[in-house]
Formats: sequence, structure tokens, C-alpha cells
Amino acid sequence: MFLKIVGIFAEFERENLAERIRLGLERKAKEGYTINSHIPSFGYNRENGVKIQEVNEEEAETVRRIFKMYLHDNLNYTQIADTLNAEKVPTKLNRVWAVKTITNVLTNPNYIGKVRYAMEDSTRYFEVDGHHTPILDETTYYQAQEKIGKVEKVSRTKHPKSNIYFCGVLYCQVCGNKFTTSWDNKKKKVLKDGRPAAYGSYRCTGYKKCCTAQFIAHSKMEKAFENYLTNYENFKLLDNTQENTNTPQIDNSVEIAAMTAEIKQIEKKTEEVMSLYIGNTIDFPTYQSMVKLSNERRGELETRLKLLQNAQQEKSITYTTADIIDSFRESWKTLDNEQRQQFVQKFIKKMTVHSNTENGKWKSEVVIDEILFNSF
Repeated sequence: MFLKIVGIFAEFERENLAERIRLGLERKAKEGYTINSHIPSFGYNRENGVKIQEVNEEEAETVRRIFKMYLHDNLNYTQIADTLNAEKVPTKLNRVWAVKTITNVLTNPNYIGKVRYAMEDSTRYFEVDGHHTPILDETTYYQAQEKIGKVEKVSRTKHPKSNIYFCGVLYCQVCGNKFTTSWDNKKKKVLKDGRPAAYGSYRCTGYKKCCTAQFIAHSKMEKAFENYLTNYENFKLLDNTQENTNTPQIDNSVEIAAMTAEIKQIEKKTEEVMSLYIGNTIDFPTYQSMVKLSNERRGELETRLKLLQNAQQEKSITYTTADIIDSFRESWKTLDNEQRQQFVQKFIKKMTVHSNTENGKWKSEVVIDEILFNSF
């Protein structure tokens, strides 16, 4: 009984500690100090224990040059990256420049003296004036944002096939670019119908930008994916046997508007509760319970709102007949290529991989660094 009580208090303290850390980071950002939980933005340095980041003049000049190339020279992301790579200008992590890193620089409000928080969560994201020295003037920065907003997003032309179904979700760990498909026709080996055997593989699209990533064979990618699933904890899969039924489109605009307004009201109340807690008007248990209730209600509304928006946009409603598979690891081996392709495209958003070659061995091994699953 005593050990259980001690465990309960330890769990409670761990939850409180995580919440206090999050509140402390959020308060620090609101006061205008950068968090830099990973690394400083390109163009700035910050030593441990120093609150205000300092300008790195060499990198700052590169930042100004990137904005100049984009606004005045009318170069696109790829052309800017190729130019910097040809001149061997390093990134913050001494890697090659890619479209993603150029986009991160062009959309970073840090360069006009702003501090941002919760970039991955749109409900908690905010920007405030920071204490650090700006690198750019606001006119240049907002001209770039206006131009970026007018850029039309073009989707990839290659689509995944059943015999090479990881295409579209693979990303390079070295440079951050996507992998595309590649086929190796083995003339020496012939199939039963007389055609030469073709072996599918994946190649990083950043190979023209000096990326050192190797080709990845589809067979090795399959093996790495199976190993990842074997070591993945608490993974459950829904068997997506779908049945499409054409039904008249229903107008849910009134209900959508009401739910959107209620979500905004909940967010406003949450900010008020946080202000009360920061001002020592309420204690932490009261704050925690109030925030928990607000988050639960907001989660219900957002789930319902997403369903209504999908039903509003789609002309046909898709019903999913799904049974929870107790052990997906065993089921994966029994699926054919088309079923595997359906799973990958439906449940996986992004898979970061690289090839690992051990000393003394000429054969490489594929390593999956991270898999981001789609949320439903």
C-alpha cells in the first residue's frame, strides 16, 4: 500500500513537472526570449545560459542574400539551394541546402525581431517582439511572405505502384528531400515471359544538390519496415475495407460555424485561466482541472468539426468497415502488394530513412529514423 501511494505521488509530480516546464517555456517566449530547444535559427548564435541570441554576421549575410535572390533575382527555392551548394555554403548543421531549408529561412519571423512559439500546434502558436537584434527590415520580410503566398503548389508526378508502394512517403535523413522511384533492368536475368527482370529502388531527389544518400532497394526497405513494426509498441491497425456510397451532399454550414465559434470561445477562456494562474489568482490543481475540461470539450468539437467539413466537401461519403487487428506484425506478411500500398498511403504520413554501411562491409543496411502516422 505504501509503495502504491509513493507511486501515485511520483506520477502526480511528474505530470505537474511537465506542465510547469511547458508553462515556463511559454511564459519565456511571451516575454520575448527565444526558446532554442533544438538549435538557434540560421543567422543567430546563443550560448548556454544566455537568454538573448546574438547575430552571427557570416550567416546573417547569407540570410540577406537568400531574400535578395528570392525577391530581386527571382530565383526559386531549388535555384537558391543549388547556388549555395555550388559555393559550398554550409547550413547550421553543416548539411547541404534543400528546398525545405530555404523555405524555413524565408518564412522565419526571427529575422525581423520576432519570437515564435509552438510551431507544430496552430492552436497555441503565437509571435511576440523579441529582445534580439533583427537581421532584416519588415518590408523585405513581408514582401517575401506575400510572394510565397502566391506560389502555386504543384504535386509530384510519380505515383506509388503496388510493387514499389513506399513511394511518396520516404524522406531522406541527410538532406530532407523526398525519395523518388528508380528501376534497374537486369538484362542477364530474364523472367518467364522473356522480359528482363526489373528491380525497384528509391533514390533521393537531392542527388543533384550534392546529397550523399545511397540508393535504397525496395526489398531492403521492406525488411527495414518489418523490423520497425516488430519493435514498435502498442501499434494497432484498422483493416481499411472501404465501401463507397453516393449520397446527396448535406449542408452543414450552420453547425460548422457554431462549432468554430465555440472552439474560439474555449481558446479564449483557456488564455484567461492561464493569466489567472500566472497572476497567482488560482492554484495549480484548479488550473489543471479547468484546462483539462476545456481540452476535452475542444477535442470533441474538433473531431466532430473535421467529420462535418469532410462530409461538406466530398460529393460521396466513404464508410470504412474496420476490425481491430490484434497483431499487425503477423498480418503484414499475409497482405499482398496492393493491400500494403493501401496501408502505407492511408496510415503513414512521412518516413525518414538512411542507408548505413558498417566498416569492412560493402552491403548497406536501411535504417528507419522516424515514422509519422496520420492522425484520425
